Amino acid sequence: MEDYFNLKTGVSESRSEHIAVDELYTAIYQDDIQFAVFFCSVDYDLPTLERALKDKFTGIKLIGCTTAGELTPVGMMDGTLCGFSINSDQFIAESAIFDMKTIESEASVERMGALQQRVESQAGDSFSALSWLLINSVDSKVERVLGVVDRCFNSMPVVGGSPGGGDDFGATYVYYDGVFQSDAVVVSYLSTSIPFEIFKIDNFEELPRRVVLTEVDTARRIVSGIDGMSAVDGYLAAIDADESELTMEFFSAHPLAAKVGGDLYVRAITPKLRHDEAAPEGCLQFFCAIEEGMVLSTVTTKEALANFRDTFMRLQATHGTASLVLVCDCLYRKFDYQRSGIVADISKIMMGHNVLGFNGYGEQKGVMSVNQTLSGVYFGARD
Repeated sequence: MEDYFNLKTGVSESRSEHIAVDELYTAIYQDDIQFAVFFCSVDYDLPTLERALKDKFTGIKLIGCTTAGELTPVGMMDGTLCGFSINSDQFIAESAIFDMKTIESEASVERMGALQQRVESQAGDSFSALSWLLINSVDSKVERVLGVVDRCFNSMPVVGGSPGGGDDFGATYVYYDGVFQSDAVVVSYLSTSIPFEIFKIDNFEELPRRVVLTEVDTARRIVSGIDGMSAVDGYLAAIDADESELTMEFFSAHPLAAKVGGDLYVRAITPKLRHDEAAPEGCLQFFCAIEEGMVLSTVTTKEALANFRDTFMRLQATHGTASLVLVCDCLYRKFDYQRSGIVADISKIMMGHNVLGFNGYGEQKGVMSVNQTLSGVYFGARD
């Protein structure tokens, strides 16, 4: 029998939770679904949406998350419900949810091992595995999750993202087994005979000027000292700016970055999070891991559209036409697309390569949590 990979996608713009769910179900339902995923705007009433999804998708192992923008079959959108399903003899998937507070417990590690075993027992010799994560957290627990996944799955390829809560940094949720949950991570263990590559895109190049984080609250990701000055003063001195310029748009255009193994990993500075405690006066709060003594580089921007197009051209040349590209793209990058007037161009590239996913508040690649980055997995041409 010839190998098959059946991907069904859909998006609903309806503001009615029940109509949106009905439209998504009609678009993506098929027999013998191995993997079903949705991404939803927080503009929906989530308790109503939760009940509608649970009732409509009975018997289907549906997972998903809230967003700060949806990457749909028809491009970048806001305020929608979108998703996909896969039925294939070249693709196996199992998912489980874990409480962020107990992710390092022996019971969680055992459950993760059982998840791996269920997939590997079905995979053929030509299959290769990866893990895709929906990590519902904007604090230091993300790095703990990545460490546990890396140890449990023997340093296999890992990619994922942190869900969004709209453009104004609201509360975020993952969905599993009919329920939206906060402070949780959905771990999906995937195995496929289709060639794939974990990749990331950012639009920054390193500048000579570097800074040292001299006072850090690691757990809260708050920096109070840079180069022996207050964090704000040290940051402003490094980028030659004035405090009056410190807006969300300015932070998104002027992040700092860690250099690891020759690659830049962006550390974005966040405005006050609506559902979190504000950073004290003179301090800066970051979206992902920071440590005292960490050296960060200042950066300059590259041309976003050309960089985006070139990355997908390389991926296609290497792996063939995409069967599916599953991504998380940072909310700050969406703002950049909008300011630059390239949303339609980026959407066209996404549609041409079967890109699906969401805008969120953080991205993961391997054991690294990053910001202002698109992280994803490119599933190439089927043999």
